[in-house]
Amino acid sequence: MLVLAALLIVSTGTACGPDLGRQNFPRTTVTASAAADGPITDEAVSFATLRTIDPCALLGSQALADLGTVRAGSQDPSALGECSVDLTDAGGKDLSLHLQFDDITLTNGSTPGAVGGLPLLVNGPDGNSCTATAVTSYTPGYGISVRVGYDGGDPCRAAQSGLQVVVQRLHDNPAKLPQPSGSLVAVDFCAIVDEGLVTNVLGRGSKSSVYGLHGCTWSGGLATAYLDYDIRLVPDARDGAAPVDLGGGVTGYQKLETGAGRQCTIDWLHRATGDGKGEVVSFKYDNFHDDAGNDDACGKAATVVKGLLPALPGA
Repeated sequence: MLVLAALLIVSTGTACGPDLGRQNFPRTTVTASAAADGPITDEAVSFATLRTIDPCALLGSQALADLGTVRAGSQDPSALGECSVDLTDAGGKDLSLHLQFDDITLTNGSTPGAVGGLPLLVNGPDGNSCTATAVTSYTPGYGISVRVGYDGGDPCRAAQSGLQVVVQRLHDNPAKLPQPSGSLVAVDFCAIVDEGLVTNVLGRGSKSSVYGLHGCTWSGGLATAYLDYDIRLVPDARDGAAPVDLGGGVTGYQKLETGAGRQCTIDWLHRATGDGKGEVVSFKYDNFHDDAGNDDACGKAATVVKGLLPALPGA
């Protein structure tokens, strides 16, 4: 979700579960200011903490009772830090809810609304959908979002109610994701990559920044790079990817793209989790300049990956 510069700001209380039929949410349209009021220091919603939390554990029937009944088997952990559920409200109407811990926001200023002590942004309603976001970081702009689709109901009230529950539960010893030996769940990728290696490959001026909860990006040099991790299908030679020996018995699969500049992505399996899936890491080297025709994009990507592998847990 990309929160636009003109944002709908709302103010809510901190009760455990608002009555959606009675709760009144005053609305004010404002423009995000250019200066933040200071960093957000709530450890319960820091990147380090959120990496380890099980989002689906926050969306049980008891927690969301004020919204309705969670339909059995509807929980879907679509990606790390995300979970979706389907519910039926007291009147028999259906609604869907999607929670994301690392939604991107464009705001870097203060807002009059708050949820659990965090700045609150509301984007919508847009038809039958609405997104409520608790800002967790101004620079870069990230937040915890709850997106609701609600036919026949008020999606913004439902989104705010769900977000309020999520933020409250994050402050109350939430359940964590399993972290078997060698898991990458808690890894800060910006902290483990040698900056000297990145500078040598991408050029001077390269600076790192978090890329969601489980990634890192570098920009400012001659090329940009993205490092990301998720639970997904084990990589192989499909879609034109070619195997590449990364050393230490690790095989990666690289794909070169030359449509605009030269980009090379290398995916590799770090740890299998079963059912054809695993903890998969992806590194992309992106030289988007017009004169990139002779750049060895895949060679440079492999250099970074080979330097990174020994720093990973279980290596």
